[in-house]
Order: sequence, then C-alpha cells, then structure tokens
Amino acid sequence: MSKYPDFGCHHYQVRRELGKNHAGGRVTYLAIHTKTQQPVVIKQFEFARSGSGWKNHSAYERELQVLEILNHPSIPHYLNSFETPTGFSIVQEYKKAASLAQPRHFRPEEIKQIAVAILKVLVYLQSQNPPIIHRDIKPENVLVDRSKRLRAYLVDFGFAHLCHRDVAVSSVVKGTLGFMPPEQVYNRQLTEASDLYSLGATLICLLTKRKSTEVGELIDESGRINLHSLPLDLNPKFVDWLAKMTAPNVKDRYDDAAEALSVLRPLEIVGRAQPLVKVFRSLRSQHKTLAAGGFITVGGVALLSLIGFMPKGGETVEAAMCGKLKKTKVAEQAIEHLLATGKCIRCDLTGANLAGLNLKRVNLAGARLVDVQMERTDLEDANLECAELSGNLRQIDLEGANLEWASLAWSDLQKADLRNTNLNEADLKASNLEGVNFEGANLENANLENVILNGAQLQGANLENADLDQALMWGVKLEGSQLATVQRLEGIQLGEVNLDGLNLQEIDLEGANLNRSSLREADLADANLKAISLMNSNLENANLENANLENANLTNTDFEGSNLQGATLKGAKSEGINLRGATLCNTTMPDGTVVNQDC
Repeated sequence: MSKYPDFGCHHYQVRRELGKNHAGGRVTYLAIHTKTQQPVVIKQFEFARSGSGWKNHSAYERELQVLEILNHPSIPHYLNSFETPTGFSIVQEYKKAASLAQPRHFRPEEIKQIAVAILKVLVYLQSQNPPIIHRDIKPENVLVDRSKRLRAYLVDFGFAHLCHRDVAVSSVVKGTLGFMPPEQVYNRQLTEASDLYSLGATLICLLTKRKSTEVGELIDESGRINLHSLPLDLNPKFVDWLAKMTAPNVKDRYDDAAEALSVLRPLEIVGRAQPLVKVFRSLRSQHKTLAAGGFITVGGVALLSLIGFMPKGGETVEAAMCGKLKKTKVAEQAIEHLLATGKCIRCDLTGANLAGLNLKRVNLAGARLVDVQMERTDLEDANLECAELSGNLRQIDLEGANLEWASLAWSDLQKADLRNTNLNEADLKASNLEGVNFEGANLENANLENVILNGAQLQGANLENADLDQALMWGVKLEGSQLATVQRLEGIQLGEVNLDGLNLQEIDLEGANLNRSSLREADLADANLKAISLMNSNLENANLENANLENANLTNTDFEGSNLQGATLKGAKSEGINLRGATLCNTTMPDGTVVNQDC
C-alpha cells in the first residue's frame, strides 16, 4: 500500500512529498496527471487530522481566492482544486526549481536577477485591484531554476492579503519571524512597502550565506537588520538600496515595488570596495545621529563632509539614475526645458506631443513617456535607460540609443530605426515591431513574447537569452545574429525566414512554423524540432545530427546533402521530401524504421 494519499479519482498520482507544515496542516506533493502525464504540485490541507484544525481553513480559502485571479509567468499557475476526506487540495503548475532555502552558491549578479524577478512579481501583485500583499516572502517561498536562463518564482500564497485600505488589520499575526516587517509583527496596517522588507531580508540571507532560521542573528537591538556582514566588494549604492528596503519604519522604505525596481535596475551589484566601506555601513546604522546634525570622526577627520548628508533609510545624496519619477507637468515649457537642457531624468511626460522633434543624445533615463506622440522623433544616441515608452512610436529613430531595462510593451514601433540600440533586459512584450531595423542591436535577455517582427531586419543582432515565445517573424532577416541561446521559442512563427549557415545547436523550436524558410548549411545538431512545420523549406547540407523531428511537417522539404545521423523523423509528414545525398545513419524514419545505410 502506498504511503501517499490516493488522488486517483481526480486523475492524479503522487510521486513524492515536497514539504510539510505540521502547524498549518499542509502537505505538498509532486504528482502527475494520469491522462496527460503533466507534472503538478498538490498542496493538501488536512484540517481533520491531529495537530491542525478547521481554523486553518481560512488559509486554504485565501490561497485559492488569490491564485484563481493571478496570471504571471513567475507564479505557478492554478490548475484545479478538490475536496478530500480530511480537507481540501489545491493543484498548481510544477516548476522544476529548488527553493532558496536549499544551500547553493549564487553570484552577486545572479542575486540581482532574483531580486528583479521577484520585484516584477510584486509590481504585478500591487497592480491588482485591490493590491495583493504576499506577507510571507522568505527563502523557502522563492524557487530558482538555473538550468538555462535564471528564472525565479514566488510561491505559497496562504498568507496573502488583499489590501483594502478601509479594512481593519487582522487579529492574528501571520508570517515568518525575521522576515516580517515591524508593522506586520505588531499587527499594524500593511502597505505595498511591507513585502519589500521581506524580500530585502531574503536577499541579505543569500548574500551573507545564512539560513532562514539564522536571520535573527542579523537583527540588532534597535530592530534594524545589520548590514556589516555583507561582502565588502558590494557596490555601496546597492547596500544603500538594501538598507532602504529593510528600514524598520515603513515610511523610510521605497513606496512600492515599482519604485524599488526602478532604482535597482541600473545598479552594479559589485563595485570597487572603498577603504572606508565599513565606516559607511556603520554610519548607515547611525543615520539618526547624522540627520540630527551630528558627525563622526575617524582618525580625527570629520566624515560628514566626505559622504554628504545621509537621508532616512540610508539613501545617499546622489540619487539613483532611475529613481522615483519627478512630478513634471506636461506643458510647453517642460518640453522647451527638455530641448534647452537636453535632459529630463525620471520626469513624467505622459501624453506629451514630441512627434518629429530632434532629441538626439538627450538624457531621458527613467522617464515616463506613456501615450506620447513620438512618430518620426529623432532620439539617436539618446539615453532612455529604465524609461517607459508607449503609444505611437512609428518610424521613431532610436539608432544607437540606450534602452537597457526600458519598457516598451504593447507599443507600436512599426518601421522604427533601432540599429545598434542597446535593449538588454528591455520589455517589448506584444509590441508591433513590423519592419523595424534591429541591425547590430543588443536584445540580450529582452522580452519579445508575442511580438510582431514580420519583415524586421535582425542582421548581426544579439538575441542571446531573449524570450521569443509565440512571436511572429515572417520574412525576418537574421544573417549573422546570435540566436542559438534564445529562450522560449515554443510556437514561434518564422515563415519565409533566412537562417542559412546559422549556429542553432540545441535550439528548441518545438511547434514552430518555418514554412518556406531557408536553413541551408545551418547547424541544428541536437535541436528540438518536434512538431515543427518546415513545408517547402530548404535545408540543403544542414547539420541535423541527433535532432528531434518527431511529428514534424516535412512536406516538400529539401534535405539534400544534409546530416541526419541519429535524427528522429518518426510520425513526420514526408510527402515530397528530398533526401538525396543525406547521411542516414541510425536515423529513425517517419514510419518508425531505423536506417543505417551510411554508417
């Protein structure tokens, strides 16, 4: 008899236990759906068993209520729920990722990636109506997958709180000590800044290599998380950011996740450690003394003049480049000021008409350019790092511009000039990029999910780790581009594309449409081309060694002279296929037979 519960009547079979919370009566299992073989996570709430009680039913109801309305790639999707003899169960998407509670070494740059990913989730949660506060961010509830591109996920919404401003606080404190901000510990009103404290504490645990059970060792007598034990090579500005994230007073933290994210994005995590770095960290813990007008000396030298006034929360005088937006009024004089000075850092230009203006080399870092008229605007070599752009951006000139970390999601950029543009980590989701010139552009780590790239020029572009899931790319030009490490290409539409000679080893193009495309002499060794459509395509002399072409549509596809050694074509549609001169060694043919004629 199995030691695991039987969920067979719901079409789930438990494989192993993932975790247990005795006090809350929750057990989490890895299971598979017996019909689809899809791996899932089942969280069972056992209210009728000893050690638990029906008083914890609210946690189940709360998590179910929250999960049903959420749809974010970094939150495992809710799939199902059902009653059991002892309680209830929630079924979620399984992510093959370990929690941060498991000992692993992360480079500082990876820790920043984790921070950015979770902040993006918090921005999404806080944008809901009403805002959602997680209330239990800690290493155990952050999963990280490092198999290819680093991806982080936020789980366990059992303590999540819908932040109605007019609702009184709960009579019961929920959360994990050490990661709860003071307002949560003392059961006061929570805000969007509350989860920031918990995330900051989680990141500090990673940086100091402490277990979550040891976080109390970092909290001093005043209740502030001590940052003295952080690595000395961290950029002081990043340490300032952590100090502000974990400030005991909620008023000293960033207002919300969006502000915290905008400040973090441009920061270098590792910087040259200064000789006085330990003194700086000491001063952070004594910022009240400085704010009161006091000063501290080292070797008889007053340091206040060296570091400048230290505002609350440890933020230095020099503001981060992409910090909080200035409340700039959109008016003619504001645009005149931009034209006269060439800069408008972090300003809000929502709804402005900048169409046709010459804005070469202007500095609009962190600016908000939502619903702005910018058709034919010249922003050549402009700095738009962390900026938010949307609206009519057709034929805009952004050649050589810096758009790192910028947001251009849902924008219309048809026939824009983005040659040699830096779009590292930029968000272009669902944008219309038809006919855009991306020659030589850096699109590394960019989000190109659901974009329209038909007719775009991507010659020499860097697409390393870009997300092109469900992108439309008919007739694009990709000669010399870096495409081999592109992530999430499922369902991509690449018809009539020229991929001649490209290195596409191990690429995942499952379900993609490459009809009438040219892949002559392309290297597709070990590629996943399952269920791909290559009708009327030319793969002459291509390397398809060990490629998976199972169930592909290969009607009228030309494989003349190609290397199909070890490839699988089982179930493929092969009417009119040309295999003249192809290497067929240990090749599985469409009918399932294995050919060894060239071994």
